[in-house]
Amino acid sequence: MATTTHRLGKRTLTRLRERFTGDKPTSAFLPILLVTCAITGLLLFQATQLSKDRSALVDLRAGQKPAYKEAQRLQDQLEGIAADTAVLAGKGNGNAILIVEALRSRGITIDPDKR
Repeated sequence: MATTTHRLGKRTLTRLRERFTGDKPTSAFLPILLVTCAITGLLLFQATQLSKDRSALVDLRAGQKPAYKEAQRLQDQLEGIAADTAVLAGKGNGNAILIVEALRSRGITIDPDKR
């Protein structure tokens, strides 16, 4: 301890003791400033991440549009073929009747008006 006292000096040591023992009132400005900066930094980071995620989702959706349109086109074609098959079954075609009955047994209903 003697070497510490000589290096720091008695005044510095008493000032440190006063500061750590709480004899002198301290300001709350610095801790509040640090917490405010930390929260602001966190919010900015999250806003940036959300912006990047939103941009990635917009790009992903734009990339899926051609595949979605193609799937819609194929679904429309399939519904047209099924409707034509139902019309043929209504006219008494044996093969069409078998197809319509097989689809009905699987829970698939055909709307003959969709063409």
